[in-house]
Amino acid sequence: MQKLHIISIQKQYLDIVADQLVDIFGDHVELHPITLQQLTMETVADGDLVLLSKEVLRGITAAFIPTTCSVIVANREVNIAGAEQLSELPAGQRVLIINDTVEHAVETASSLTSIYYQHDYKSYDPLHAFPPDVDWIVTPGEMELVPAAYKNVIDIGPRTLDFLTIRQVELELKTTMTEIILMNRYFKSQVSIALKRKSSVRNTTTGTAFIDKDTIEKRIESAVTMSVSEIDGSKEKIETHGFLDESLVILSIYKEGKESYELLGRAKVKERLASRGIKLSDQQLRLRLEIMQDEQLIHARIGRGGTRISERGEVFLEYFMGIEE
Repeated sequence: MQKLHIISIQKQYLDIVADQLVDIFGDHVELHPITLQQLTMETVADGDLVLLSKEVLRGITAAFIPTTCSVIVANREVNIAGAEQLSELPAGQRVLIINDTVEHAVETASSLTSIYYQHDYKSYDPLHAFPPDVDWIVTPGEMELVPAAYKNVIDIGPRTLDFLTIRQVELELKTTMTEIILMNRYFKSQVSIALKRKSSVRNTTTGTAFIDKDTIEKRIESAVTMSVSEIDGSKEKIETHGFLDESLVILSIYKEGKESYELLGRAKVKERLASRGIKLSDQQLRLRLEIMQDEQLIHARIGRGGTRISERGEVFLEYFMGIEE
C-alpha cells in the first residue's frame, strides 16, 4: 500500500486533514501525518506521495523529499456541513468574516459568496476600523479573535481540504473509486469533521461559542503587532542578505524553543538547521540573526544567555507560514 505523508506547520490543522483523508482513502493508502518540526531526512522514501498544507512549505521541505515523489499542495474550502446556520438566515444579511489572517478571511468570504450567495460578505482587516454595518460575524474556528461585545456570531469550524485536492490525491493513488463514490466519501468526511467538532465545543448558545474577554484581547494584541507594510519591509531586508525560507525555518526553531521554555544559542540553531537539510556557516547564520534582531523579530541575550523569538517574530512567521485552520 502506498504511503501518503501529510506535512503541516500546525498540529491542529494536521489532525483535521488526517481525519478527512482517513475517511476518504483509509482503505487505499497508508497515512503518515507529521508536523514540519518532526520532518527528517529519513521520513519520506522514494515513490511516496506528499501533501503539503501550504505552498511556502514546498521550498522548506524540498531537501527532505526525493525527486521521485509526487508533491501536492492543499487547497482549502469551507466545510458546508458546519455552515448550515447560514442557510437559515433571512436573505441579504451583512456578514463580516474574521479569520487568523486577512488572506484567509478573503478566501473564506469568497467561498461563502459562491455557496451561500444570498448574503453580503466582507473580510475583516484588523488594521482598519471595525465596520458598523454588520448583522452577523462568521469565523472558521477562530472565536478567540471575535470581539466579546458581538453576540450574533456563527462559528462554521475550520476549513477542510477542497474537492480538487482530494481528486488530485485520488489520481496519484490510482484507486478504483468512481467519481460518485469519491464525492460521497468527500461529503461524508465533511459531516464527520463537523460532528466531531460540535461534540467537543463547550459553552455554546444556539450553536455559538464564546471565549473569555482576556483571551480575545491578548490574541488580538499579538495579531496586530506588525502592520503589513512593516512585514513587507522586514521581508525585503531579509531577502537582500539571504533567503526568506531559511529565515522562516530559523524563526520556527526559536518558536519551538520558546514553547519548550528553551533558550537557544547559535550552535544549537545551526545543529537543528542541519537536521532540516539547511547548512549555514557560522558567518552566514550570524548575519541572518543580526538582520532578524535589527528587525526585532528575535531577542538576543548578552553572553551565553541564548536567543528567543519575539512577539513581532511570531507574527512575521505566522504571516508567511500561517495559523492553519
